[in-house]
Amino acid sequence: MLNYINLQDTAVENQYRGAGYAFLVVENGVPTKLIYENSECPAIDKELSGDEIFQLFDEHSIDFNKLERNKGKIFRGMCSCYQFVLPEIFIDTTEEECIK
Repeated sequence: MLNYINLQDTAVENQYRGAGYAFLVVENGVPTKLIYENSECPAIDKELSGDEIFQLFDEHSIDFNKLERNKGKIFRGMCSCYQFVLPEIFIDTTEEECIK
């Protein structure tokens, strides 16, 4: 079964710009922000370094403290037909840290 998150009828539906690789911010189980890796042309893959990814988050005003308070996660995947397909957790603020 194909894993996906439906974007229709959510707060990010108006941020959908067609097929392309993107990050989906989910807070309290609800999609709140859709960020394409290549905002200029979403359908063209853009290899981003870690620094470029966090710069992209900064440009889209991702507040990591707020994200943590709201049990947020950031998924990486692909947009297609108003769906976020094959989401993989990129950042999970709900995981407990192990202290040794």
